[in-house]
Amino acid sequence: MACSGAKKIDNSMMQIRNIYNLYHALALMVYEAEISRTNPSLILFLIDQSRSMSHKLPGGERSKAQEASDAINRQIGDFVLRCTKSDGIRDYFYLGVIGYGYVTGKAGSILKGDLIHPISELAGTPLRTEKRKMKVSDGSGGDIEVDYDFGVWFDPVANGDTPMCKALAIARDTIKDWVEEHPSSYPPILINITDGQATDGNPEDIIKEIQELRTSDGDTLIWNCHLSSNPSTPVSFPSEESDLPNDKYAISLFGVSSVLPSQYVGYAREMQIDLKDNARAYVFNAQLEQLVEFIDIGTRGPQGQMQ
Repeated sequence: MACSGAKKIDNSMMQIRNIYNLYHALALMVYEAEISRTNPSLILFLIDQSRSMSHKLPGGERSKAQEASDAINRQIGDFVLRCTKSDGIRDYFYLGVIGYGYVTGKAGSILKGDLIHPISELAGTPLRTEKRKMKVSDGSGGDIEVDYDFGVWFDPVANGDTPMCKALAIARDTIKDWVEEHPSSYPPILINITDGQATDGNPEDIIKEIQELRTSDGDTLIWNCHLSSNPSTPVSFPSEESDLPNDKYAISLFGVSSVLPSQYVGYAREMQIDLKDNARAYVFNAQLEQLVEFIDIGTRGPQGQMQ
């Protein structure tokens, strides 16, 4: 009987520990840290630059490489605008862009200089500014086209293999250093844009290592944008494998994409995107408009914490 009683006590203690561990894990996943010049946040973009990115998306007119580079360049420009205040550009964020594939087996920064840059530095170092057109409301229910300045920090490239694991290893080491130096910052965000197939191994283990890197405010967030040549219907922010097309790379990338924190689900719903509470940070075959929307949601969380 004494032995039986001891087992019951042990089981009860185990349940208490499990509840505590779950509570502790949830407590870490708050994503509410204030972002300031003294407590900035890190955002890394990974972009597939392999030869397969020269292919067009199903139903699209431009290459995957063009779509992806435009989306990231636009986001860099948006960050500059959002961090511009009356006293200048405030370094709320440090950004990096890691390309992989432009030379066989190579991965590394595709911006000038260091791997990560304060946003004020990027503001002054675009390769060029182009005149682009966009549609805006004419105030009478229609649209008109207007010119605007589009900053270009890097050009589209599609050449070589797909050393995604090397790129992820660089990202892992960068994020590890960041969280050690900024232990209370808003968690780092990694946004990976790829056609899905690494040629240098299985990226899942490295991605899981990255997800385990955390600040006191939560785990690193992993976003995957999958630009496949598979003609299946595009999918945005699925919550289950059954929502995916029959594509092994889609299943793999979905499995290592972060579950969206509740704040992000709220941002998506504000943009009229209906998401389930357990939606993941994954999209399949996004065209440029959807791709920009995906990245915008991915980076809006920390921008909401800017002080």
